[in-house]
This record gives sequence, C-alpha cells and structure tokens, in this order.
Amino acid sequence: MPAMPIDPTHPKHTVHQRVVAGFAGHWKAHGDKYPQRFRLPPEELYHLDHVMHKGEHPGTMWGVPLDADPNTRGEMIAIDGTVVSIAPADPAPAA
Repeated sequence: MPAMPIDPTHPKHTVHQRVVAGFAGHWKAHGDKYPQRFRLPPEELYHLDHVMHKGEHPGTMWGVPLDADPNTRGEMIAIDGTVVSIAPADPAPAA
C-alpha cells in the first residue's frame, strides 16, 4: 500500500502536535499538573488513536482521557475546568 501523503494543513495531520502543545501549555500554567481531558472531533480522535498510536491505548494519551465530540473543533479541559481551544488555525482566505 502506498504511503498516505501528509497534508500539514489538514486537522487530522496536526492533531498530535496540537494535543502535545496543549499538554505543554497546561504543564507550564498549572505547575506540571495534567489536564482533565481533551475533546476532539471523531475523525481526529480516530486518527490519533489508530494511526498515530496504532491502537495501543485508545481513548487516552499520557493517562488523560480523549473524548470524541462532533460538536468541537478540539479543546482541552484544564485541571481547573477552564476550556482551552486546541482547534487548528483557520485557513487563510483565498485571494
């Protein structure tokens, strides 16, 4: 099977990077404590669980729950309950 081309602008190809950045920002802001959970669009969660992590620990990353939510573009629930967007940046409008 040929390798799938990586599109760095496609949300499913940036989800791992965005979740890791969420962890890093949370650790810095909350003294190395872990967030409560992440909520991701189902397609992105599937990609993270089954492509990036090869199905080894579905629904969690570094012990933190990952929830599928079709009503979000990606968010982290901080330890204090604050909801922080980890959604991909909107593409630049076409000229």
